[in-house]
Amino acid sequence: MKALSAARSTTMHVNPAFFDTDLFEVESPAGSIGADVVLRYRIEGALHRLGEARVASFGDAAYPTIIASLKRDFGIGKRQPWTMVWSWPAHRGAEILNYLEGRYAEAVGGH
Repeated sequence: MKALSAARSTTMHVNPAFFDTDLFEVESPAGSIGADVVLRYRIEGALHRLGEARVASFGDAAYPTIIASLKRDFGIGKRQPWTMVWSWPAHRGAEILNYLEGRYAEAVGGH
């Protein structure tokens, strides 16, 4: 039991709500954000960069707060995963990136 607890605490260091695993991965529709590998990578990178900036100030609570804000600001239901944006039309990717870049600028003091 102690070995399981130790392994679990090490595994839980990565926030699963922030970076999803391939466990429940579904194929994204053509023309969607998720189908555009480069766009998806840029969004994930912007989320990671924002997360790192916020962790410096707010600790581990930063990641759930970022996801909750993203979901609220983009009208994603509380019980829906943030990753539903992968099914959105690719043209909305710029909107998400602008949002994340603005939040990053706020986080580092560049209002």
